[in-house]
Amino acid sequence: MTGRAHSIAAACVAAALTFAPLPARASTLAEPAGEDAPAGEDAETLSAQAVDAFKQRDFDGAIALFNRAYELDPQPNFLFNIGRVYEEKGDLENAIKYYQQFVKQPGVDLEARETALSHLKVLRQTLEELKGDEKPTTGDPAGTTTDQPEPVDSKAAAKKRKLRIAGYSLLGVGGGTLVIGAVFGGLAIAKSRDAEDAPLVDDTLTLRQEAKSRANVADGLIITGAVLAATGLILVLVTLGKGKRSTKKTAFAPSFAPSHVGLSLTGRF
Repeated sequence: MTGRAHSIAAACVAAALTFAPLPARASTLAEPAGEDAPAGEDAETLSAQAVDAFKQRDFDGAIALFNRAYELDPQPNFLFNIGRVYEEKGDLENAIKYYQQFVKQPGVDLEARETALSHLKVLRQTLEELKGDEKPTTGDPAGTTTDQPEPVDSKAAAKKRKLRIAGYSLLGVGGGTLVIGAVFGGLAIAKSRDAEDAPLVDDTLTLRQEAKSRANVADGLIITGAVLAATGLILVLVTLGKGKRSTKKTAFAPSFAPSHVGLSLTGRF
């Protein structure tokens, strides 16, 4: 709670002291003063002394004086003032404790209760944020797993893993496509043989047309499968490479020709 002007803090405490006191009653809410109050002391005098101590930033002295005043005259306003002093002192847990005690008291002024509730809301949020900031961000000797900054290289490694997975997927799809293409090629050959054995010219022409269609499908599937498989192989080989780069630059590229489909290796120095 540091950083607030002392005059504003003192004004808040002074304002709290003007609330109407409740009938005197025994209370266990406030901290004990530790000894019986000397004869002749009264709550009003002790409260004034507490305000003076607060203005001089003697927070412990102000808290002790407000506690003694509360013992003599247990009015809720003293609880608010003790919470306010703890707040200014930076003891958020005790400030919350006394503000909570204050708002639970019967007969508390509505505006004062709303003020205390507003303080409680801010203090609780601040306390939660401070506790969150205290969480360790590095490993401890016991080996407890804690949050650590992600290494820069891990992003590159994650990218490589994705590319490798994509490469294996393309290899699988390409291989499957090649198999299907081979099946259609076999069917085309079978139809071509049937055409040669057909007794009628019309049957021969029909079978030859079917064989040609299946051959075209087979060619398309085989070429597509080869491209997919080659691309997948390239991705896998690239991502499996070592981190160090040699001075020699190499690259794989698919090659196509009427008689074959394959990979070509190119390099430069």
